[in-house]
Amino acid sequence: KLSNFSPYVFRTVPSDYVAARALANYMLSSLKHQKAAVFFSSQSAYSQSLKGEFVSAISLGGGQVTSEFDLADSGFSAAQAVATAKKQGAQVLALLGNTGTLDKALQVVQVNKRRLPLLGGDDVYSPKTLELGADAATGMVVAVPWHVLGDPKAVFPQQARKLWGGDVSWRTAIAYDATQSLIEAIRQSPSREGVQKTLRSSDFSAKGASGTVRFLPSGDRNAPVQLVKIAPGKRSGSGFDFVPVPQSRLM
Repeated sequence: KLSNFSPYVFRTVPSDYVAARALANYMLSSLKHQKAAVFFSSQSAYSQSLKGEFVSAISLGGGQVTSEFDLADSGFSAAQAVATAKKQGAQVLALLGNTGTLDKALQVVQVNKRRLPLLGGDDVYSPKTLELGADAATGMVVAVPWHVLGDPKAVFPQQARKLWGGDVSWRTAIAYDATQSLIEAIRQSPSREGVQKTLRSSDFSAKGASGTVRFLPSGDRNAPVQLVKIAPGKRSGSGFDFVPVPQSRLM
């Protein structure tokens, strides 16, 4: 809904279309699975958007969404949903809810017990997922705009760690990108109209935490997403970490 919303609206986070396609490609090409069950929130525009794009991407790739479960439903049962998904032939569980339904999504993770591969949207990227999901969440693949280990040569993660005393999330990096974009646009043309025209220019670019920032005519970020997976590790302090999936920055 934000694409082409207004000539004055820009976003440094990739659209749901990019994230959904990356997850669908991973499921179809890397996992070699064709059937998925989707968990979403009917109360979240973000969740419904991501779900819709994922369903479309799976279908276009020759796959199938066998069932959909609403995490926002007051009668939702993780055990019943997982059992139904398996009965209907699901080979993968896609957790595409929002922050408000994360606890229910983690119930799905616990009930699943790593029997079916798990995929997730960026709201699953949370310390709570590592702490509560723990071993049951190991192997889950999540699409995020940026990861602190995505580019070992990047300066931003090192500077941020010195400043904050720990790693920062993709939200901090993308907010930094938005700030740098605005600074560069103001530097080039310091007026409301000037900033807008500069950001919409095909030759505009700014140096951000997640790489060069450029915008499409729609106002969307022209950038890939990073796939990460949950694995045992010591970086987060929970015993588990999100780590980049090799060669997974997908458009």
